[in-house]
Amino acid sequence: MFTTRARLLSVVLSCLLLAALAFASPVLTAETTTKVPPAAEAKSVTADATQPKTPSTPVFVELEGTDTIGAKLSMQLQEMFNSGTLFTLTAKDEPKIRILISTKPEFTSRPGVGSAYSVIWLYHERSTAFTSYLASEVGVVSLDEVPALAMRIAERTTGLAAKYSYIFK
Repeated sequence: MFTTRARLLSVVLSCLLLAALAFASPVLTAETTTKVPPAAEAKSVTADATQPKTPSTPVFVELEGTDTIGAKLSMQLQEMFNSGTLFTLTAKDEPKIRILISTKPEFTSRPGVGSAYSVIWLYHERSTAFTSYLASEVGVVSLDEVPALAMRIAERTTGLAAKYSYIFK
């Protein structure tokens, strides 16, 4: 068991070691930093412009359901993915994010009032491999809320693509 003096000595020695490491590290000053000439900056900018852009993430949207609100949601989501540059809609057997959308009318007697939906995001390597669960969402949507929901699903897909980007490499 340490005595009070031994504890104090260990704390002081630790502080001295940290201070020595801090002072031993190189300090950047105006004399030690080098400036990049404007011509070199221009070359690096043009080199960046000629480099290929990052590939878009392949996505496949599947709809299960026959209600009109679910069909509209699926179509708006596919249009968003098709018009943007972050995603590529594909049905090929390649690594992609599969978005499974299932919808049912909220009231069977009034199918146009609202729909209950579930969205599941999966990573799909290929048809002969297991898929991996990424995320899910459940809710109720009316016809007026479909564009906002499609945007929210697209934003969440963007976040998931960024979070799990390492699996596409």
